[in-house]
Amino acid sequence: MGPERQLVWSKRLHWEKYFSPKTILEALNILKEFDGRAKVIAGGTDVLLQIRNREIAPQALVDITAISGLDEIKLNDGFIRIGALVTHSQVVKSRLIQTKALALGEGASWLGSPQIRNLGTVAGNIVSGQPGADTTIPLLALDASVKVVSPMGERTIPFHELFVDIGKTLIDSTKEIVTEIFFPVLGETQVSLTLRLARRKALALPILTVAMVLSADLTKRRFREVRIALGPVAPVPMRPKEAETLLASSPITDEVIQKAALKASQESNPRTSLLRGSEDYRRAMIANLVERGIRKGIERLEGRNV
Repeated sequence: MGPERQLVWSKRLHWEKYFSPKTILEALNILKEFDGRAKVIAGGTDVLLQIRNREIAPQALVDITAISGLDEIKLNDGFIRIGALVTHSQVVKSRLIQTKALALGEGASWLGSPQIRNLGTVAGNIVSGQPGADTTIPLLALDASVKVVSPMGERTIPFHELFVDIGKTLIDSTKEIVTEIFFPVLGETQVSLTLRLARRKALALPILTVAMVLSADLTKRRFREVRIALGPVAPVPMRPKEAETLLASSPITDEVIQKAALKASQESNPRTSLLRGSEDYRRAMIANLVERGIRKGIERLEGRNV
């Protein structure tokens, strides 16, 4: 029958054609043919909701789930590489992620329901561009990049450059395809973690997510490096650089930790929200979770089971 399929429910969900290409090249050719009027989908948990809510109206959908080789998590040349079809459930269950990038496993475990985690892909969560996405924040702390292909070729976008505004990234899923997300594997003296504040445990959007990668010289009781990622506390996921600089090479003391947590709160830009609370409340919670995260990271470095 070929890659094109007509769906009986397409009129209700507002698209005309559905394609299931078997290769990246085939998918790119379809996108090129539709010239911005087609949309890439994988799990579809975000895109189909947007279509149902009439936020977008693509003429065609290009489902890349039949493309082989995009559903793997692997360690290669010092980088953990996550294919575009890897689901949140795969991340949570991955031994490699649990031992070498725990922050990402913790973030993925909180996303939606088990059904959504089984369908939704990490790449799709990123492309949606939400400033508090559960896998985006830990990936930012892990210093990740994303690899994207289009008819013009391949490019790599670092996470700190990827996000433009709420719901907007540099990735145009009407013209290009994410193939993988990758980040350096952590060393023996580094740990990662993610903390999340939400109104209730199940299916809740986060009030605040904090992810960290922390390294320290425990013998000398000094920090080496702490990478902190925050969301949703600004239009895009953010790293509080001044707080990170304050911690770098500083002694591990209560005063330093509290100053860094306060600085992270000051660098953020949360707005009063009916869903997430007042600006003052959110700033207080940023300082609270950053401090808790630093202390938890130190405990993990010390080998405590936390």
